[in-house]
Order: sequence, then structure tokens, then C-alpha cells
Amino acid sequence: MKIVMIGGGGACIVGANTLRILGNNAQIDIYTRREKTAYTPCEQPFVLRNMLDFEDMFYAPPPWFKKKQIGLHTQRNAESIDREKKIVFIDGEAVPYDILLINTGANNKITPIPGLKGDRVHYLTTELKYAESLKGIIAQGKRAAILGGGIISLEMADTLIENGYSTVSVVISSDHLFSQQLDNDMATKLAPIIQDRGVDLYFSSSVLKAESNEKDIKLSLSNNTTLDVDWVFVAKGVEPNVYLAKKAGLELGKTGGIKVNKYLQTSDPSIYAAGDCIEGWHMVSGKKTITALATHSNRNGRVIGRNIHFGNTIPFLGSLDTFGAEVFDATVVSVGMTENTAKNEGISTLTAMRKGTTRRKMYNGEDFWVKLVADKDKQTIVGAQMIGPRETSRIGERIILMIGEEIPFGRISQYETIFSPPLSTAYDLITNEVDILISELLKVNETVKW
Repeated sequence: MKIVMIGGGGACIVGANTLRILGNNAQIDIYTRREKTAYTPCEQPFVLRNMLDFEDMFYAPPPWFKKKQIGLHTQRNAESIDREKKIVFIDGEAVPYDILLINTGANNKITPIPGLKGDRVHYLTTELKYAESLKGIIAQGKRAAILGGGIISLEMADTLIENGYSTVSVVISSDHLFSQQLDNDMATKLAPIIQDRGVDLYFSSSVLKAESNEKDIKLSLSNNTTLDVDWVFVAKGVEPNVYLAKKAGLELGKTGGIKVNKYLQTSDPSIYAAGDCIEGWHMVSGKKTITALATHSNRNGRVIGRNIHFGNTIPFLGSLDTFGAEVFDATVVSVGMTENTAKNEGISTLTAMRKGTTRRKMYNGEDFWVKLVADKDKQTIVGAQMIGPRETSRIGERIILMIGEEIPFGRISQYETIFSPPLSTAYDLITNEVDILISELLKVNETVKW
């Protein structure tokens, strides 16, 4: 069997490794237009802050591919697919396949703003070669504007402050940070932390026009503010890269991603697709979505590798849009739906939001905030948001199974938690908030599912 993988992202590498772990001896070839692959893009900000070297980002060097007998072909561009003949044309070369995996990732959304172009404007991307060029660019200025209120924007803001920038302005079209991951009431806990570090946040704002000259670039905002900066960094989201799939006549979903079935096959049974380019679905609601997360792509790769080896027997469960990031020493975690999203999907919601401590202060406990979003009718948690120290992410992982397995409040309330004074609190914040949700049900004479 000849397996060809296009894109070179996490799903390709994990999928190929999964096949080898299972003892599958098929010929496997990975083609990527990138000069280098098998690195962790999420580590780029830490390289730009001089905490890591670029070499530290790589998790599978070329000898690893050779040892695994996986053909790695870099700087190769897949141009088209002849599905009838099962051939991929790569730089004019006809490459036959029995099974094809498309893992072409996503492209930056281009912002159509008059004048927003030229050498002073940079779209932030996961491409390593761009990150390498940014290192030199950052050193040549002290003032910057960043367009977008998501994780890439805020990580760049953090990076610029760490590099001694005097002015860092973040222009955000929504009325709060992380609009896809946090509700406004939680985002307001985060904004002061960022502002206290010297970042200017412009909410509900957009750039109307830009004007460049030899020395700087001027942005005119919708709130009548003018920003004069050395650089503009753009991170206004991504869209699935479906050019190859669309050209091949594969079916696309309503979200614009490649449509796949539960086994991650496309409309052509010989072609699988994975990662940022596919239309996935929410694990609980089933709603179609694009999930541009490394863990999502890696899980796709494992499922595809197993399905190629065993036949299509392992369904992909979907995503809970699990998100975690560290910005200005604050860890932000989001799992499942926000309150706003849940309401938009017609869910009758209950919420609880409280501040607690990881352990008592005498044991170096730290404050953290948690918001739980629940389905009142099902009596299950559908979302959680957290802001606090690093260990917040580990606390958040408890909630992933609660949401994914739809465990009723009543049962969660009775689960024991690990306790010792130096480790945690006897009545932990998650259990406390679950008990608050139960109390809300009892107040209106609802029967609790114990």
C-alpha cells in the first residue's frame, strides 16, 4: 500500500507514526511546501522572547523520519489531484497513491483596509520562516499596533513588551478579549492584567485606513484615534486552506472546510482530511465548526492512522474547543461553550462564577477565577472558563470529561477530589460552583439528577 500525505502538519506526522506503531509497513511519503516541518508553532512567541532557540521547537528531526521509514519531501508543492487515476501532481511530478491524506492547514484572513500594505505590515502565521524574519524586524522598532483580540495577537503583545517596546496597541473589533473563548464578565478579569503591563486595548474598534511613509505607518481608527507606529501585526483569524481539495472536486461543508465523515474520510473514500482545513463538529452539540488547534490535528492523525490500519472502525468524537494560553503570566483556559454561545444555540443556561485559591495562601496558594456554564434542562456542564496561574490548566482538564461525558451535577458534586493542605483545598472551587448550580435548581423546585 502507498500512502501519500500532503501538508506536513501534525496530523500527517502523528498519522504516519501511528501506522508505524501499529506495525503497518505501507510506503508512507509526506510532502510539504515548507522548508522545515515537525516543529511546534505555538512555541514561536517564546523564541521571539529569547526563552528558546528555534532548534528547540523541533520534535522530530530528519533522522527520526529515516528511522521510521517515512519519506519526508520538503519544499514540494501539491498542485492537483487526479482522483480517478489516484495521482497527486507535485511540482509536475505524478505521484500515485492508494490512500491520500490532506492536511493543508489554514490561511490568514486578509484584512481589506485601504493602505494596509507594504513592508511595515506583517500577517502573523505559523510558518517558521516568517517567525525567523520577525526576530530581526522586532529589533528595529519600539512602537507597534496589533489587529485582533485573540491568542496570537496577545502573545505578540506580550512578546513586544518583553522586547522593550514603549507603545503596544491592540485593536479589537469585539467588545472584549478572546471573544470566542471568554464571556465578557470573565474577559474583564483579564483586561486589567494586560493593561497594567503597558498594553493599550482599543475595544469595539477597527482600522479605517493606513498611511505609510519612510519612518512609520499611521492608522486611523473608527473611534477617531490615530496610531503612529513602526509596525503593524495582523492576526484577524484564519480560514481553511481548501484550494487543493476544492480543485479536486471534494465536497466542502457550510463552514468552508473540507467535509468529512465520522472516520475523517472526505467525499472520496480513498482520501482522508485532517486539521485546520476540515469541517469538524462540537462533541456535545454536534454543531459544525473549524477547529484550528494543534491537539485537534494530532487527534485527527491518530484516528486516521488507526482507521487506515484497521479499516474504518474508530469514529472521531469531535472537539470541545479546548483552549489554553499564557498571556502576561496569566493562564487562560476555556472548554466547551461560552454562555453567549450556549444561549445562541437555544440552551437554557445556568452559570456560576467565583474566585478561589489553588490552596491556602500559607502554602503559596494563588487566586483564580472559574465560570461554569450549564444546561439547566440536562443538568450538565456545557462550558468552563478559567483565569489564574499555570496549574489552572490542570484543574480545567477535570472539566473536559465532565462536559464530554455529560455527567450530571448531582454526580459531580459527590466525586471526591485529591486533598492535602499543601496541594489543594478541601472544598475545591469546581465542586463549590457545581453545588451552586444544584442550589439554583432546588430554588425553583427542580428535581436534581443524583
